[in-house]
Amino acid sequence: MEYTIRARGIRKEIYPSTLRLGGANPQGDEIGFTNYYMEMNGEPYFAICGEFHYSRYPREQWETEIRKMKMSGINIIPTYIFWNHHEEEEGRFDWEGDRNLRAFVELCGRHGIYVILRIGPFCHGEVRNGGLPDWLFGRSFDVRSNDEGYLGYVKRLYDEIGRQAAGLMFKDGGPVVGIQLENEFNASAALWELTAKQGDEYLSGGSGGEAHILRLKELASEAGLIAPIYSITGWGNAPVPVDDVLPLYGGYAYTPWTITAQQREQKPTGEYFFTRYHDNAAIARDFNPPYPKESYPFACCEMGGGMQTWYLARFQVEPESVVAMSMVKIASGCNFIGYYMFHGGTNPVGRTGYLNESSTPRITYDFQAPIGEFGQIRTSNHLLRPLHYFLRRFGARLAPMAVALPADADGLLPEDTASLRHALRTDGRSGFLFVNNYQDHAEMAEHADVRFAVELDEETIRLPRGQAWTIRRNASFFVPLHMDLDGLDLISASAQPVTELASDGARTYFFLMPEGIDGEFVLDSASVVSIEAESGQVERDADGAYRVTVPSAMSGMIRIHRADGAEIRIYAMEAGEAAMLWETEREGERHILFSSSVPIFADGGLELVVSGGNGEASFREYAPTPSVEPSWLYALEGAEASVGRNGWFTTYTATLSEKKTALNVRRIHDHKVVVEIPPDALDGVDDLMLHISYTGNVGYAFSGGQLLHDHFHNGAPWELGLSRFRDRLKGGELVLETTPLRDGPAVFSPDAPMAAERHFEGGAVAKIHRLTAEPVYRAAWKRASR
Repeated sequence: MEYTIRARGIRKEIYPSTLRLGGANPQGDEIGFTNYYMEMNGEPYFAICGEFHYSRYPREQWETEIRKMKMSGINIIPTYIFWNHHEEEEGRFDWEGDRNLRAFVELCGRHGIYVILRIGPFCHGEVRNGGLPDWLFGRSFDVRSNDEGYLGYVKRLYDEIGRQAAGLMFKDGGPVVGIQLENEFNASAALWELTAKQGDEYLSGGSGGEAHILRLKELASEAGLIAPIYSITGWGNAPVPVDDVLPLYGGYAYTPWTITAQQREQKPTGEYFFTRYHDNAAIARDFNPPYPKESYPFACCEMGGGMQTWYLARFQVEPESVVAMSMVKIASGCNFIGYYMFHGGTNPVGRTGYLNESSTPRITYDFQAPIGEFGQIRTSNHLLRPLHYFLRRFGARLAPMAVALPADADGLLPEDTASLRHALRTDGRSGFLFVNNYQDHAEMAEHADVRFAVELDEETIRLPRGQAWTIRRNASFFVPLHMDLDGLDLISASAQPVTELASDGARTYFFLMPEGIDGEFVLDSASVVSIEAESGQVERDADGAYRVTVPSAMSGMIRIHRADGAEIRIYAMEAGEAAMLWETEREGERHILFSSSVPIFADGGLELVVSGGNGEASFREYAPTPSVEPSWLYALEGAEASVGRNGWFTTYTATLSEKKTALNVRRIHDHKVVVEIPPDALDGVDDLMLHISYTGNVGYAFSGGQLLHDHFHNGAPWELGLSRFRDRLKGGELVLETTPLRDGPAVFSPDAPMAAERHFEGGAVAKIHRLTAEPVYRAAWKRASR
């Protein structure tokens, strides 16, 4: 079937924004806004924001995790400042240890990542009282209001934050580019957790309207919290002071707040349809802001990077839901994306008790995020990185492009699983065609024999020219039209562009071939002398264009030789190899690596974080120019290291001393075991990850009677990294216990002597099945001298 998108005459009108935002730093960098996108030094800047909460992670591990964020393509880290994490008891602020905001922001700056401070005072974030301290209640004023009594406390909080972040604002040469005021104002309340339970919200959703937001902005500025971006969350009838703040949006595939005891099943959301967010005349589904849509950039701060399990909602996040969300938002006119969460965390335990919201676990805030609570790199991360690398390298090309949709796009419903969803971003001559075949909480149909006709200003491009596509269930991807490859016109491709790397005499472009779709590259023949394809076929079409086809299951290099002696290379990657690609830049030198482990660049060297296996650490580096000497030398003792050349890549391998840890598991009951951790279990490894298979309701991990961790059973293994509990494992013992998972209805017995007794009819299961211990190693290489 051929699908048509008509895009003739479509242009995006771009002009300087009326937002009173922006600013410069002492280094001469300047942030500004058009009505469509953010700018850096006058050029489009594609923000890729990934939420990471410093107070939910051990300080000694911040730097490693920030490096992982950067390697994942994140260029801005938003982070909540939870008031009750810092002033749990009135007048007693704590900014030390894991709560050291200044140290966290400085580390972000050291690694070239910008920061957005989400300063509240109300944050939500599944924190007790939404982050407001217990002692703030029962006062003579309403919280989240313009009452001067409340605002006096807010001023004190902002002044404290200002002192901690002094000198770290963008205007001072620091990394803080944004300040978010409040959160979900008018849209969300929270529980007063001392007495209430889910569904019994006590806190106000806010009052005072635009005047309240403007007053918060004034207090923040007085506290020295001055940044190029002041933002608010824009959903839920939020008040938006004209031109004073940038409203931010989002979307979630998993909405546990819609689940109740009576309504256990979530309905499909409307988040996976292409729409026109930046078009005044368009029907943009639930997006109806109180301002002309084309006046501000459509920007996001809370696209679901995962979701925290709630007591009544025990889902497993599909990794495809995360990348599909990004594809849909970007194709619909979003030039500023933000994930909540990108990195999971762990709730601290306070002086007055647990600081979680009662609908969620006490301790874990893993969020099933692209980077997990213990630093695990998840499948969603592997799916997102190619997209992020594209945005870093080519986002300035994409950002000015308008959105074009097929005629029936606005009429689709979430329950429609048979229609193929697609969209185009274009400047009239070139563009990117987006395809999405993912829908949450529904089973999409596979689409065979798919072709597209894209009507641009002066031509209609039909693709593919050869074998039609089969688009698999849950697939989402985009392909280029008339993409400039260093002066070479790539007319169309059946592959997704990822990144590029320049070398002496050649520039290499990396493309991802979606599963089951062969990589077809149609190239204009002007100035082309010859083309070689290692694992593909080269043909000439009737219009003179070269057509190169690479099988989707086999990566291969295409070499295009030009009349001026220059060479353009296209490396077409099968999907599994693309998921192992890592891109980094160190001191102006860029590297393209392939590894199933996590590479981290640090202090002029390279570290590889390896999970499980036999201790073998390896990576391949793309080496476009043959070199006699290797780029890296193994830096640690006690490992056999080797270097080998294979085609375009240099392979580095180190075999570490394998760590085998025998855990003595003593079963007390089916639902309760004692795990004896040997004293040397963490010697010679970066971490030891327990994988706990169990059936139950809530899992608990104790040591010495202290709750270390918990988990709401959702069918996936419970993961527990032991290194952070090194000093808390009393006697080397870890007690694991689960409460019963019940499958019967609740029944009340009104004849009980004191009060109605509640019991369940049906079965109850509470069993810990098995445990495995997976070592996490760290190997290091240093840069070879040249």
